[in-house]
Amino acid sequence: MNRDNRRGQRKRRGQGNKTIYVLVDGETEKLYLDQLKNIERLKSITIKPDLNKKKTIAQQFETIKEESKHYDQAIWMVDFDTILKEEREFKGGRKSPLIVFNECYRELSEIENVNVLVNVPCLEYWYLLHIKNSGRFYSIYSELERELNAIPILGYNKSRKYYISGGGIYARLKPNLNTAYQRAKALGQYDSENPQQAKAEIYRLFEILEIEL
Repeated sequence: MNRDNRRGQRKRRGQGNKTIYVLVDGETEKLYLDQLKNIERLKSITIKPDLNKKKTIAQQFETIKEESKHYDQAIWMVDFDTILKEEREFKGGRKSPLIVFNECYRELSEIENVNVLVNVPCLEYWYLLHIKNSGRFYSIYSELERELNAIPILGYNKSRKYYISGGGIYARLKPNLNTAYQRAKALGQYDSENPQQAKAEIYRLFEILEIEL
């Protein structure tokens, strides 16, 4: 069974508790997922967002492989701006950060219950798609920061206070969730041969969780 076919398959709800491990890049991602879990009331699904604690790509890769043995699904959510930055700063020697990631990505694609969700440049691009249709490639967060300043996320910032205000960022963005999903899906999935493309693969999480949009 090829990778795309596996992604298209969905488990039925009501067949016991499903456990999902999600390795994320930062506190903002964890806050967003915690809010998603609470608002969508996924009673049959346990999500465990886990911060990567600044581990290397190789260490995160090993974490996902190990956790996949203990959970129904293991998801590695990757903010690609960090990898692109490290690639620009790479001065030679061993394998570059991009090569290391692509090797990990290919190996994980062969594990049936593992999904790697790449956001280029970062989670905030997913937020942007809730308020604007864009296919523009941003290499770093600061390039799109100004465009996030629109209803319903005026004055966006990464603070915990901002994320929980107004009912929480997930609740504020939820009315535009289907729109963001369609826009993100149209951008396609990560291409290791052409990594400098806008992506918001977090949309696939809603497929995995079977959340109706």
